[in-house]
Amino acid sequence: MIIPVLPILILISYIWTTMYLKTMPIWMVIVILIALSPVGGGTLTVRSLTLQIKEEQYILATIAYGAGSRRIIFRHILPRVTPYMIVGIVSAVPGYIFLEAALSILGLGDPTLPTWGKILSDAYNAKALYIGWWWWILVPTFFIAVTAFAFALLGYALDKIVNPRLREM
Repeated sequence: MIIPVLPILILISYIWTTMYLKTMPIWMVIVILIALSPVGGGTLTVRSLTLQIKEEQYILATIAYGAGSRRIIFRHILPRVTPYMIVGIVSAVPGYIFLEAALSILGLGDPTLPTWGKILSDAYNAKALYIGWWWWILVPTFFIAVTAFAFALLGYALDKIVNPRLREM
């Protein structure tokens, strides 16, 4: 959980561009992000939920009746853990949006895709702020912020739906 993802991705992108003399495509960044993300807080949350659910009485009764571990996992544990996993994934999207924008601003993203980070990188390289082309900076920044805020609100709403302690009467 304490491993910083951005410096690792910068290192991987630098090695990739040095060895292959091309920039890293965006799908490769996404694959690396997905490969690095299971070591985060979501895994610990799902693990702790699974250990709590495993010790409940109806699971112990199911074991006493002779149900197999596959049936217990897919019929009893996974349906109770899945909503928390979905909330965790949706809540992690703003971080990935900012991470992609940061990599593109640093010039380590895919230059062929018109991402908001690439637009900000082009604006920086063209000195758009000094020239007075404020829309090159404000429009992509606004859309990055709105998209991240929308996913954060969606994660908050899903958390209120899934977590019974946060429900309001």
